[in-house]
Amino acid sequence: MTKLRSWFLPVAVWIALVGALVALFAFTSGSSLPYWLVSLVVSWLPFIVLMSVWLWYSRKHGRATSGTSWVDLYEQQVAESQRTNALLERIAAALEKPSAG
Repeated sequence: MTKLRSWFLPVAVWIALVGALVALFAFTSGSSLPYWLVSLVVSWLPFIVLMSVWLWYSRKHGRATSGTSWVDLYEQQVAESQRTNALLERIAAALEKPSAG
């Protein structure tokens, strides 16, 4: 049995949501659901789907081109800044000492 692709689940969920929305509109012709509820679903569903796809994509592709995660790159930057600060403090301390002459 082949392994399911990573895109299969989002596509299946999308098809199920669209089918549920079509069924909702098909069976609400008798006004069994309030108009505001249908309006709320229609207006917020695209936004929720867009945000979900954006979060999924950002988590899937949350690595830099080097293969290192953004958190690791940030930690490396902090460590480099600390080393630079230590070197600058050593230079400042050396400049403050009076020269023996």
